[in-house]
Amino acid sequence: MLTDLGEYRAWLKTLALAQIPVDLRGRIDPSDVVQQTICEAISDLPKYRGETKPEFMGWLRSMLRFHIIDAFKALKLAPKVSIDVSLGLTDDGMCRLLQANLSSVGHRAIKEEQSIALAKLLEQLSTPQAEAIVLKHCQGMSVDQICRHMNKTPDAVGGLLRHGMRRLRELMLREE
Repeated sequence: MLTDLGEYRAWLKTLALAQIPVDLRGRIDPSDVVQQTICEAISDLPKYRGETKPEFMGWLRSMLRFHIIDAFKALKLAPKVSIDVSLGLTDDGMCRLLQANLSSVGHRAIKEEQSIALAKLLEQLSTPQAEAIVLKHCQGMSVDQICRHMNKTPDAVGGLLRHGMRRLRELMLREE
């Protein structure tokens, strides 16, 4: 169950995209950070002692965090917000975006599954649409903040959000 790391790639990429502003993407590629995370997970898998999917996802998220921090340090930059807080916001927001009603601790495994399911749906959108949706609905950023993060105009961000959410709803209906 926990050894199919490919299942987590889209989820990790969604998390990474929300952490790395567009103006840094020429120097920090979210896909590269995800690949480093998966490679490290493969090599460390024999040492992994967790048993549940939420524990495993937490372990992967922690590795991703370190790779993102290392990428910023290599450029002698500091992230504008706490990576821990931002990753948590993004992951929790992904769960809320799919289904706001599951809030008890007993539903954590379902929420983790939903994060992965949402990431797979977001992967079917254009990268800018998916990123705008994650920043707005998962991280709670304002349109102005998204404009700065993505280096786009408010009209462009509005279009990405409108068209992306319309397409995401269509994809969700197809999955039901």
